[in-house]
Amino acid sequence: MFTKALNEDIAMQRSTGRLFVAVCLFAGVGLFAPAVLAQGEEDSAAPAAGEAAPVRATPPDQWTSTVPPSQWPSSEQVAVPAASSPPPVSKPAARTGPPAEAGTPGWMLSRPGPVMSGLDWHGNLELDDGYVQYSGDASSFRTLKVYDSRGRFVLGPMLTHDLGHEFLGHKFFLRLTGQVVAWVRESAGSYYQINADDVYVQVGQQGLWDFMAGRFLTWRVFRKGLGFDLYTLEDTGARTSNNFTDGSWLPHMYEVNNIFMRDPAITPAGRAALHLYPTSWSGIELVGSYGHLDSSQNVLGGRLAFGIQPKDIFLLEHFSLLAGAEYQAVSPDYQLTLSDGQTPCAKCNSKRTYGAGGSAGFAWQPIDLAFSFAYGKQHNYFDQTDELDSPNRTFSLGGYLQVDAGSLFMPRSLIVGGAFFRTECRGIRCTTTANNAEEFDRHDQLAAYVAYPLGFNNAVVKLVLSEATGYQELLSPGNTTKLNATMYSARLRFAYYY
Repeated sequence: MFTKALNEDIAMQRSTGRLFVAVCLFAGVGLFAPAVLAQGEEDSAAPAAGEAAPVRATPPDQWTSTVPPSQWPSSEQVAVPAASSPPPVSKPAARTGPPAEAGTPGWMLSRPGPVMSGLDWHGNLELDDGYVQYSGDASSFRTLKVYDSRGRFVLGPMLTHDLGHEFLGHKFFLRLTGQVVAWVRESAGSYYQINADDVYVQVGQQGLWDFMAGRFLTWRVFRKGLGFDLYTLEDTGARTSNNFTDGSWLPHMYEVNNIFMRDPAITPAGRAALHLYPTSWSGIELVGSYGHLDSSQNVLGGRLAFGIQPKDIFLLEHFSLLAGAEYQAVSPDYQLTLSDGQTPCAKCNSKRTYGAGGSAGFAWQPIDLAFSFAYGKQHNYFDQTDELDSPNRTFSLGGYLQVDAGSLFMPRSLIVGGAFFRTECRGIRCTTTANNAEEFDRHDQLAAYVAYPLGFNNAVVKLVLSEATGYQELLSPGNTTKLNATMYSARLRFAYYY
């Protein structure tokens, strides 16, 4: 009897909770739907760093506090002299093409708009469904087949405030945002949890400089095209074992990305970035990374990136260059000693990583291509009682070519493309399965894709076919182990950005 009553009580609580969530959703739709409909295509994905969010005009404060809306004066009645009137703001071009790669500097996508105070909602939806097959020539590596479904939904407010001052023709602004992300495929131990995406504060002069701190993507300098999206299996490539739940992947492409993702392997870490824009076609980003880890370690690092994309310069406007370098150190938060228990150990349980790379691109409708290269090195001191170094070095290179075939025979884009990248790693601990053995890894990743933009908000439907082949050679005293591994995948994506 007690158990039955308890179950009924739990069921009632769940029903009440669902009803409460439904009411909140309907209320949210009622509040924000009119604003979203009014926005249309001119306000979709969140503006990139250094680009202010648009504003919706609001009556002066003195009108809202003392005069009812029906008595607000018309624009003709409160017009200021023509000499002091700001120039009209042109409507942003409808973003009908596919979305840019995550982390692409905003100034490379469009010119910065005027600074206007306002509150907007931004985010995106990315849904992926696919099939992946892994295999290897080791006797213990049985063919692994995965029906993969994943994706993420992002939503957050963007508050931009015009600080009311101007210097050298550039207005000062303040911007705040905090975005939440819901994952389609959740990790074990985090079911029904909502995570953070972008969370930062930014201040500066529009189109001249800005400073931001918090959680955000840094600038991408290693371009890969539309075939290798973040958080997808073709991006991770082939495996060294058929245990899908562990981290037995062949080395990932090095993209000058130790300080790139919001959620790197080394977490949690905060960031601060200074952006400078010497001209309308160039930008510089200086980033500092810092924080304390759950493994009783501190992380401190820096990253410098710059880009050039000449605009309105004959022929040169079709070329672009991105490059960067980074350094990051992980060290214990307490003093360790050598095996004698007395001598201080400065490097025990620490890690040093550094690298550099970049990409050169060419875009002239209907062709878009880029070549990327990066080199990184690690010094790993895993032992807590010894300063024994376990170094490795990684380089990645490759490129992509894509053609807007649709522009040749219909009014809508239809992008067909392909990409190839090779990654090689030599040293110790290139992969998690090698332990302290000397190893060599080669990882080739190939992707072919067709993307059909839907003509609004960078929404796109995309089919990606991918193949990855890997070779691993482990060298231990008196023994050499070799492995050949492959991966085949097909993925269909729907994405919408608002």
